[in-house]
Amino acid sequence: MFVTEPFSIKKQVKLDDPEKAGKDNISVMKLNQIRKLTTGIYDYSIVSSTFTPVDLGQYPHTLKSNTSIQEWCGHTFTQFNLGKNKYHMKQFSYFEADGDTEKDLPIALLEEELMTRLRIKKAQLPVGEVDMIFSTVYSRFFYKKLETTKAVISKTESDTLFTYTIQYANYDRKVTIDVQKTFPYKIASWTEDDGDGLITKATLKKSINEPYWEQKKTSDEAKREELKLIK
Repeated sequence: MFVTEPFSIKKQVKLDDPEKAGKDNISVMKLNQIRKLTTGIYDYSIVSSTFTPVDLGQYPHTLKSNTSIQEWCGHTFTQFNLGKNKYHMKQFSYFEADGDTEKDLPIALLEEELMTRLRIKKAQLPVGEVDMIFSTVYSRFFYKKLETTKAVISKTESDTLFTYTIQYANYDRKVTIDVQKTFPYKIASWTEDDGDGLITKATLKKSINEPYWEQKKTSDEAKREELKLIK
């Protein structure tokens, strides 16, 4: 779910009154990525929110990204906030091995921001070896401590799509994203391969441009059918 909204650089939150914020108000593209997983009786609910400045020329780094994971045992919450020459990471977890931790990481490309960048930068990502911080979901599910690491981004194209492949150098993880070559640069599909024989794949079925935050009445359920969210 993509939406642009007014954002505070200092507080790194959505502004309630952007008119009064002055220079503290910038426009960001927010991506809410929602996953619901059922594995037998055991359910997972995952939400990642990423806030990337629309003006990447003036503000070249994503300001904030966080992920919450709820499961039957408990839940975890991880957040990155952009500071001066660093990302400050905080993690709160139900599990003893994780506990409540915080640390600083060198600024790098966040895996969570790849899709917002593609939509802002006209379907373009840097190609070649880059510094990246892998997905917080991958970190949680595969018990990998979050760090800045090396990845190689490659690009191919068809008549209508660019395909980007992100291969991590020191981790058995590969991400592939298909994005439309023309405006509005929709994400057509993506895959995640963690080398365990199971591949996560998502394909765009339908998209609409709607004020979703106003559509929370039972009478709005017809939109779910329009979006093909009803199995």
